[in-house]
Amino acid sequence: MTHTAAASRACESAHPSEIAKLTGPVAANAGCVLYDVQWRGGTLVVLASAAGGNAIGVDALSQLSRQLSAALDAADMIDGRYVLEVSSPGLERSLRRPEHFSGAVGERVVIRTSGPLRQRIVGEILGADSSAVSIRIEEMSADPSVHSGAQPGIGQTLSVPFDGIAKARTTFEWGSQPRRSQGAGKAPHAKRGQTPRQTSTEGQRR
Repeated sequence: MTHTAAASRACESAHPSEIAKLTGPVAANAGCVLYDVQWRGGTLVVLASAAGGNAIGVDALSQLSRQLSAALDAADMIDGRYVLEVSSPGLERSLRRPEHFSGAVGERVVIRTSGPLRQRIVGEILGADSSAVSIRIEEMSADPSVHSGAQPGIGQTLSVPFDGIAKARTTFEWGSQPRRSQGAGKAPHAKRGQTPRQTSTEGQRR
């Protein structure tokens, strides 16, 4: 298992943005599109989708995992032990950067804002630029302990600046047709003496 100290050193040795510069071209050469890179404890999570928005299968993820593993070892940019996990973003996925929001136009999203209002906003993404996302409101609530002025109503459009978003993710209503298909396989790969995690295939979350 990954020891906490070793995992901490690994996380500190390479920022996700630096890892993305390396893994992005590797994913592209494999016919995939890099979606995100995150550290989750001692696990380096690389999220990728198939080019053209098609579903990505477990075999493709396993192949990409091997290629990324070799590239990361060759670059030697991560100190200490860690686990590499390669998976697809899935139908319900975190939105952390402007391109994530612009790529989810037409999808339903749940946003929790930061700041004094601490709102929870549910609605359809209508558009996004470099500074904010535009949402058609379906639901909206705020911390009842915080007094605020008039708020937009259901069906109205709200622009939410990215610097005011604490957390955001797409949400899929079962029974409806997704705007685009996303695979949900995972192909974890052990690194630097770690015991491999069990390879699993996860279907759509219910």
